[in-house]
Amino acid sequence: MAALFEIGVVYRKANRLFLAVDERTLVTFKGGEPQEVRPTARYDVVRTISCEDLCQRWEISLDRLDEITAKYLQPAAEGLKTRPRGSRRPRVVDEQAWRSLRTIRLAAS
Repeated sequence: MAALFEIGVVYRKANRLFLAVDERTLVTFKGGEPQEVRPTARYDVVRTISCEDLCQRWEISLDRLDEITAKYLQPAAEGLKTRPRGSRRPRVVDEQAWRSLRTIRLAAS
């Protein structure tokens, strides 16, 4: 069974640093290029390193780190739902339609 990792936490294995981008996926950089790893063993947690220090160790910029991790950490726009299933809050479109209908009824009376 594969080990589970905490998203956004840095892990260490044999003096290499990895960033958890998924419960089962770690990313590291070698020569400025990202490498994806899906380890089966548990790695050591490193909670004392900042993003700047991590980027210096990997010899990349913060923008490059953001660019690579965006595909893992940002949801696709088509996957987003306007409201949670079972929510009783009216959607904005429904609320606007009701207001316009109510305004027409008030004006006619």
